[in-house]
Amino acid sequence: MILRQLDFLVEPSISESPLKRTDERSPRWKVARASAALLIFLVASFTAANSVLAQTDDAPSLATTEMSKLDINTADAESLAASLVGIGLTKAQEIVRYREAHGDFVTIEELAEVKGIGLATVEKNRHLVLVAKPMMEGC
Repeated sequence: MILRQLDFLVEPSISESPLKRTDERSPRWKVARASAALLIFLVASFTAANSVLAQTDDAPSLATTEMSKLDINTADAESLAASLVGIGLTKAQEIVRYREAHGDFVTIEELAEVKGIGLATVEKNRHLVLVAKPMMEGC
């Protein structure tokens, strides 16, 4: 459609009417049509390239996000307080005490067993923490 509209955009010769179509195209028209086709091709190419790049850019960010999560089995009270939503230093110290008394956390939901922390707080922090599997001794 865009290429057909170029018939009317290119300045006609003296003998041609802008609305009259002929089988013989002027050299200007051929250049304009080729330029338009090239422009469409370039825009489509850049769009496709950006789409491919957008899809591949997510992989590193997902790995980075996973690495930036706080391991509740190894973090100290200050790190917990600084990183978690709704957790101050007192509740962070309770998390450390619970971990020392009961061993490492097996699931994130186990945080709700710590005094002063409910399931709502666990849900607010689910995306910020992880529970690393303890390494087996003797391996």
